[in-house]
Amino acid sequence: MSSHSSAGAPRLSRRVAVIGAGAAGLVAARELRSEGHDVTVLEQSPYVGGVWRYDPRTEAEDLLGVNPDRCRVHGSMYEKLRTNLPRELMSFLDFPFDSAFLGPNYSSDPRRFCGHAEVLGYLDAFADRFELRPLVRTHTRVLSVETAAEAAQAEAGAQPTPAAAELGAAAEAGPGWVVTSQRLAGHGPETGGAQSHGQGAVGGSGGAAEASAVSAGNSAAGAGQGQSAASAAPAAVDRELYDAVVVCNGHYSEPRLPYVRGMSRDVGGRSDGAFPGQQLHSHNYRSAGEWRGKVVLVVGASNSGEDISRELSAGGAARVLLSAWSWKNDAWGADAAPYGPGGNIYRFPMVSELHTDGSATFADGRVEGPIDAVIYCTGYRYSFPFLRGAAAAAARVEDNCVGPLWLHMLPPDPRLAPGLSFVGLPWKVVPFPQFQLQSKLIARLLSGRVQLPSREQMDADIAAHFEAMQTQGLPMRYVHMQGQQQFTYNDLLVRLCGPDVAPLPRWRAELNRIIGAYKRERPEDYRDVNLATTSPDAAAALAAAAEDVAKQVELITGHRSGRLCASGEHVGVEATFGASPGTVSPGRSYLPRSLPAKKTSHHLQAGHLAQLGRY
Repeated sequence: MSSHSSAGAPRLSRRVAVIGAGAAGLVAARELRSEGHDVTVLEQSPYVGGVWRYDPRTEAEDLLGVNPDRCRVHGSMYEKLRTNLPRELMSFLDFPFDSAFLGPNYSSDPRRFCGHAEVLGYLDAFADRFELRPLVRTHTRVLSVETAAEAAQAEAGAQPTPAAAELGAAAEAGPGWVVTSQRLAGHGPETGGAQSHGQGAVGGSGGAAEASAVSAGNSAAGAGQGQSAASAAPAAVDRELYDAVVVCNGHYSEPRLPYVRGMSRDVGGRSDGAFPGQQLHSHNYRSAGEWRGKVVLVVGASNSGEDISRELSAGGAARVLLSAWSWKNDAWGADAAPYGPGGNIYRFPMVSELHTDGSATFADGRVEGPIDAVIYCTGYRYSFPFLRGAAAAAARVEDNCVGPLWLHMLPPDPRLAPGLSFVGLPWKVVPFPQFQLQSKLIARLLSGRVQLPSREQMDADIAAHFEAMQTQGLPMRYVHMQGQQQFTYNDLLVRLCGPDVAPLPRWRAELNRIIGAYKRERPEDYRDVNLATTSPDAAAALAAAAEDVAKQVELITGHRSGRLCASGEHVGVEATFGASPGTVSPGRSYLPRSLPAKKTSHHLQAGHLAQLGRY
């Protein structure tokens, strides 16, 4: 099946499964559908929004998250979390994160550095505005993803069935993907719109095909996904055939822990101590009240470590010991003075050992104690427990490096790419706009509007990336870390998409640079100062951002001060000024669709990447 651009060039329409309905999954669904693909989003929770939907539950039986069979909670959001990026910067490229534009149906926190509920409101508005909810099949856990050829081979030894015959035909026809998923009951009120057993269903939901899928799926859940803390008995198991799979399952749910001698839990097979205090990963931190009057050791001083240590100080902890290998500001490590809202946060080098008497030894030999609790703010691991066979091999995780993948998105294997892709792996980035650019490129690769380079070229690009890392002395675990380099990477994605995609406005990189420096200068209150008054550069970047937002709002509403208004399950727009504010009827799209395809496909050449080194 194919569609044609206005210029007459055919585009392929693919049947695509998107795994996850967080920010990455939602924008992937939008870009894929805009390119003409048939999209189904598989989401195991009852809702869209991913980690931005606050969940007060924790993995109470395993607060460190070391047991692969634990009862899982996906969310890592703590109750009082505020963004560490300004809302102008966080937004998708053509849907402003502006409180006045979103209106009271979606916005209740107009602060520039808003709380997590405001981000969720923005994602809800995005899903409604572009009518994405009907594409999302909620209450659906993905059990396995494998190539059609591998699935056909597995069926070959079994008794012949219609499913086996269909898989064999699919494998002969070309690359395809079999996705086995489990429908869950009892999650909550929201019902997914996407229907199962569509044109791509393999063998229905009964007989040998279902039995095989259930067997493989239960093993998959036990090995990597566990059981959701709110899940009930499965209602059905589906086995479906897709042309492509886009993985958007996020990477802020699987705790990554350091090795500290004396940790009282079994970590990576090592159980070598009996520290008597409480230990947890920040994945299971929700609020500071539990530690009032206690001495808390916080390990890790990136965003969550800095935030949580201040929350504990403000919440009445007796002392907070913040321990880390490095600091955002090098001068902080040498500053012994207490700080924080309660004047009781003390910086220490990395903890090296926890003792049975409740004390801790640090890298410089100091011993402090007794300590009541340890909170590890040490990041997260990538995990894709549903991938099987060649897909699992292509996305193997070693020292938190996935792949290796070309552009952090695609296996450098034409037998797998672009049919298997990943959105959202880079970290230390402004995520939403990068998700959108990654998704746009993937959509065009699948439609044929853009062609992949050769395997040799992709391998060479990956090798250049690793060589640049080695030159900079970066360990493997930093392979997906970008920082300010993200804007060079984003510009590359724009160029690879084709000449009809506009580059990111310069204020985005400038504002990100300014905010990064300001967080290091004023970590206590950078969120609450009037950023425009801090420097001429900040004022200029914010002015450019405001102009960009106004233009986007005008494109959507017809007025520079328009706003969204909810109408049933759809979102229209209304003008907020003028003699007769009008409401646009629901069910229609008011944002411009993708621009027409060019007459010729856009080939990705190694020369695009040669200048980058590390991307």
